[in-house]
Amino acid sequence: MPHPMSRRAALGVLGCGLAGSALAQAGADAAAAFPAKPIRLIVPFPAGGATDTLARHLAKGLQQSWGQPVIVENKPGAGGILGTKTVIGSAPDGHTLLVHLASVLQQPHLRPSKPYTMAELAPITNLVRAQLTLAVQKDLGVHTLDEFIALVRKNPGKYSLGNYGPGTTPHLQGLMFARQANLDITPVAFQGGAPLLVALKGNHVSAGLLDVAALRTLGDNAKLLAITGPKRWPSLPDVPTFVEKGYHSLDAEGWIGLFAPAGTPEAIQQKLNREVVRLLRSPEITTAMQGLDMEIVGNELQAYRRQVQGDDALYARIIQETGVRLD
Repeated sequence: MPHPMSRRAALGVLGCGLAGSALAQAGADAAAAFPAKPIRLIVPFPAGGATDTLARHLAKGLQQSWGQPVIVENKPGAGGILGTKTVIGSAPDGHTLLVHLASVLQQPHLRPSKPYTMAELAPITNLVRAQLTLAVQKDLGVHTLDEFIALVRKNPGKYSLGNYGPGTTPHLQGLMFARQANLDITPVAFQGGAPLLVALKGNHVSAGLLDVAALRTLGDNAKLLAITGPKRWPSLPDVPTFVEKGYHSLDAEGWIGLFAPAGTPEAIQQKLNREVVRLLRSPEITTAMQGLDMEIVGNELQAYRRQVQGDDALYARIIQETGVRLD
């Protein structure tokens, strides 16, 4: 026969219930008042790249929706670590957000010093998919990936491969490509896509791994040889994937996501998610992203959390297998 609950236990259960209700009400009140001041969108790369451009379109839409200033702040440095730590160190109230590439997952695994952990960030939504393309100087005279590989193998140490900075996805995937293709090619780090584009146009770097959105400014200055990801990109149907050529570790899907500091109330995270997803479906942003060759995603909170967890495990495995370290 079950024992009747003691008065103390009953009061404890009631107290827990009341505390939970109070917390839920506090979160709802915070969400109702949000945003209460200007919002900062931190981009951990220089102005002019695809991540920066997307952030500025998003800032314009949020400002129109909520009537609060939305300021894009570029904080490049250390492969995105500087900007990421700025967000982690801010108040968890939804007013400081991070717009970052999938490389945000890689830095903690690449550096034994652990500059941050993903537990310190709250994933809000996957904004867009954005793959990387291998672009080479036109003057190299190569037209296919096989020709480029043969050229580099014939001239070990002569050629260079640019990336977006230490530990970024272009850096990591460039190292994996060189390792799998047995290439002696020098990685060159830049602070984002815009500086790499300038270097590639000026023939200061032999090749670069760049997001598709950045390629339209290259014009005839470079030749596109291969693209990352599981399938060909719609606007580049003639450019084969690395996977087609046998380089299967370059099949990871690229993305740009939105994050808040961990501890941001769930109700505010939900409000951010709903509004950002709505804006991503608006004609203005849809048209702008099509012009940048980005594929809009805008998934729900739980879906993006699962995606981040899965990709985090994937990059942890790849980094462990390659032995790449940055510290």
